[in-house]
Amino acid sequence: MQSLKGILSFLILLSFISVANAQNLDLKIKEVFVTVEGEAVEIKMLYDVDPLRKIQFFLFGAMPIRDELANITDSEIEFTKVDLDEATFRIYFESENGTKYFPGIELGRCVNVYINVSGTTFLFENTTKVPAFYYS
Repeated sequence: MQSLKGILSFLILLSFISVANAQNLDLKIKEVFVTVEGEAVEIKMLYDVDPLRKIQFFLFGAMPIRDELANITDSEIEFTKVDLDEATFRIYFESENGTKYFPGIELGRCVNVYINVSGTTFLFENTTKVPAFYYS
């Protein structure tokens, strides 16, 4: 009975930590892969989270990651996949003077960004952002 109380207390403590830190989650982004597809840009982001947060996400889901990623741009994001080490999502182009425009994303740390346009990949080494660009 004591061990059950201990486990229950631990889970309750983790739930409070999870709620308190959900908005302050610090993803350690490792690499970003961007693919231009028709009317949108598909982004695959690889990242690490610390071990305590991995336990929290295992117990309570990966919604805090999704919430943090939703705040990286003012554009609307459509999530395809969000888990403990990667997320895939789409950001639709904006229209600017009849041309498709992607406003870019600030990443907050230096990573390699790979941008694939029509089968050609461009590498931006050690950059802190996915650059803004026009596409037609």
